[in-house]
Amino acid sequence: MRTVVDKVQVSLHSDVPVYRQIISQLSFLVEIGDLEPGHALPSARQLADDIRVNRNTVARAYAKLGEIGLIEGRGRTGTFVVGPRPASGDSSARHQARRVLESGIRECVELGLSAVEIQSLVMSLAVRAENDLLKVSCVECNADRAAYIAHEVEAQIGIKVKPLVLGGFEPEEERADLVLTTFSHLAEARALMSRPTTEVVGIVLGLRIQTLLQIASAAKGRTVGVWSGTDEQATTVLDALRDSGIENIELLDGIEDQDLQGIDLVVIPEEGTELTALRERNVEVIQCGEVLDAASIRMVSDVVRDMQALKRNRPTPDADHAA
Repeated sequence: MRTVVDKVQVSLHSDVPVYRQIISQLSFLVEIGDLEPGHALPSARQLADDIRVNRNTVARAYAKLGEIGLIEGRGRTGTFVVGPRPASGDSSARHQARRVLESGIRECVELGLSAVEIQSLVMSLAVRAENDLLKVSCVECNADRAAYIAHEVEAQIGIKVKPLVLGGFEPEEERADLVLTTFSHLAEARALMSRPTTEVVGIVLGLRIQTLLQIASAAKGRTVGVWSGTDEQATTVLDALRDSGIENIELLDGIEDQDLQGIDLVVIPEEGTELTALRERNVEVIQCGEVLDAASIRMVSDVVRDMQALKRNRPTPDADHAA
């Protein structure tokens, strides 16, 4: 009788971490119904021994699978399959992928390949395809900024970008080829994402021209205070206003009454409770959102194009070989 061990095959030569290989294969087996709810999985030690990897690697994979609700540990009873994840927003893409695979798999069966051989081949080809795909991340000091940059790059360049927040991820788990970050975080991002094949690129955020004109018009003969929840963002706004020729600008330490003495107008770069509090105090406020610099978009587009070309021409690891 075949067990889960017969179906899990890992490669130590792949660029994909072994624990992620285990996660993807077990997830696949659960979602196609090959591992049904209630199925008992081998212990982390047993599976590690059978596929010849470190026990902690399997334990880590089991923990991640537990977090996403595919399996659960039941103490001394063991670890069991709970069931496939509920259908998500990408279900249409999954259905389309299933149709594509079904056609190819039927042809493989007709050629005489067994289910295990087909699974191994599909996994190998999938790993190689992932290796060919350029992986891009955006590292920033807060989630809103990271999400905004990721969205803009995706929309304008057409490549998937993963937003990351400094202090909120494990650098050794992130295997990005290209990391985008604003210049104030460039040194920190380079120190964190230190893989030899990872390129870290600095980008520029600025203020919209319409916002600068609005502030310049309202600031004539008045003292302007700039406040933000992050020093970096406040400094970016302050520098942009000064570069535009606006004078009498101060960087605020806070938005209490004592901080606002002598301030006629407050520039604040984001929505939030602070914006509401200022308006309730009848303080004149101009909200200014940041925008990704057009030159940065062009530069990132060039870098992506060059890196994709290099990656496609780079020899891929032998993902067929399972150690």
